[in-house]
Amino acid sequence: MKVNKFLIIAAVLLMNPRVFPQQKLSLNDVIKIALENNYDIRLAKNDAAISDNNYSIGNAGFLPKIDAAGSQTRTVNNTKQDYADGTSVDKTEAGSGSTNANITLSWTLFDGFKMFTSYSKLREYKELGEIQLKNQIENSLLDVIRTYYDIIRQKYNYTVAMESISISEERLRLAEEKLSIGSASKLDVLRARVDLNTDKSNLLAQEVVMSSLKISLNKLLTRNVSTDFDVDDEMEIKRGLHFDRLREAALKNNSDLLKAEKSKNLSEYDVSLSRGDFFPKISLTSGYNYQKSQADAGLVKSNKSYGYNYGLSLSWNIFNGMNTQLAVQNAKIVLDKNEINLLAVINTVESALLISYKNYEKNLEILNLEEENVSVAKENLDLAMDQFKLGILSPLEFRDVQRSYTTAQSRLSSARYNAEVSEKDLLKISGNLLN
Repeated sequence: MKVNKFLIIAAVLLMNPRVFPQQKLSLNDVIKIALENNYDIRLAKNDAAISDNNYSIGNAGFLPKIDAAGSQTRTVNNTKQDYADGTSVDKTEAGSGSTNANITLSWTLFDGFKMFTSYSKLREYKELGEIQLKNQIENSLLDVIRTYYDIIRQKYNYTVAMESISISEERLRLAEEKLSIGSASKLDVLRARVDLNTDKSNLLAQEVVMSSLKISLNKLLTRNVSTDFDVDDEMEIKRGLHFDRLREAALKNNSDLLKAEKSKNLSEYDVSLSRGDFFPKISLTSGYNYQKSQADAGLVKSNKSYGYNYGLSLSWNIFNGMNTQLAVQNAKIVLDKNEINLLAVINTVESALLISYKNYEKNLEILNLEEENVSVAKENLDLAMDQFKLGILSPLEFRDVQRSYTTAQSRLSSARYNAEVSEKDLLKISGNLLN
């Protein structure tokens, strides 16, 4: 009797609910949950929000600074005063008080164009925050996708283990029948039972692997780690990716490359900021003051004054020990370092893309071979089962054929996983993973 893999899978569906729990998550489902819940993504969103908030004209120094202050005091003293004309004042618990209030404005009108440079630099930080968020999303989603596909792989291996148990059970049944009619020995039955127990042990080990992966995925999704779920049966492998298109996209969209470009741009602005110290600083100042005082003793019983002031101030550093020149030189050195780093990142991205693309091509070739190999191994197993029933094939020879079939299926699931992961690696390097 030929073993039908689809019947085995159907039996798993009906008899083992652990493999097919109530909740089934597609790849899009887990990506959506990760985008909403993943801790690393949420932290990166907060960092990006801070960079966005900092991008303002006030933070760059364009707006004036306005301060207000006020005070009110009351003093009680015993006063005795003797004057030159012979008069005197002698008061007990004489009170005095004062009220003060002022508001001041300080506005930098010119600072060597540093405020314009600072505003542009804040824009770069804002865009850098967005790039870092994109990079964190890519890294987190790649971990989620790899774990999800690994669960699909192990789910397939689980069905393979179930099928192997079914084959071993059939072999044990046949050995017991042959023993009952005297055409087989007790040794054949014992061997069949040992092999069946081995297959059952492999199934239990496979359950442990699947359970661990589900816990890992729940952790990435920031869910209760004990939440059970099911996944899709197949992986959708994208074929026909072109290296030149991927390289063009990588040079435009790769997150590491974009971060290196932003670092270089920030260094250029730092050079401009350092040069700004060569120019004078012009500021507008203005204010309004109010003051009132009164006393029960003394020559002046009350006094009140109020009014406003305004003016321009100019400050210009003439010499500071060559520190401004030194700051400009150091900023240029940092700029040169970041330009070199940008070239290094481009080189790294191109080499990583080429390696991943070659892996992608080879993994697709391996996948095609393993798909063909499983078909051949299945046909070989069916023939071996027929010969085993007729007594032409020994139990040991049949077990070898069975193991070859199981191994071929395991290699096929690994080939599918490797092909899918290499495709996602390519999309990440090219900056297209989120598309």
